[in-house]
Amino acid sequence: MQATATIIKVLGIILQYGLLFLLLYFVYKLIKFMKNDSRDVIEDIYAVTEISNEEAVLTVLEAADEAMVGQRFAFSDEIRIGRGSDNDIVLTDSFASHHHAVIALFNNLYAIEDLGSVNKTYVNGVPIDGRQYLQSGDIITIGSVSLEFGR
Repeated sequence: MQATATIIKVLGIILQYGLLFLLLYFVYKLIKFMKNDSRDVIEDIYAVTEISNEEAVLTVLEAADEAMVGQRFAFSDEIRIGRGSDNDIVLTDSFASHHHAVIALFNNLYAIEDLGSVNKTYVNGVPIDGRQYLQSGDIITIGSVSLEFGR
């Protein structure tokens, strides 16, 4: 009787640890799959495009409109951003003004200027006042839209 109880106890422990091992293995495989699956999306967002020395590019990193994420806007002289349909980049964000900001080339450097918007334009998390020169990698935030400047 005692031998049977010991065997049942040992089998119970083996099954418990076996189930725990299978659960951990499943979680490991799930994380590995998710990591590999997301790599393609990240590579698409940061895909290299042909940009000449005379051009700059804005890449949408975050937006309420998921269709905008990953879009790239190349420009050479000037690009206008806002909610109005006459802008080069039209934002469907209620926190963006009709004509929110403009990025223009001045003396071979690009500068962003807030066009008097109510909710401000942010560069690297800091609200700008007037004109601010941009460097490659700067993050521009207008409402819920984040754009990365590259040159």
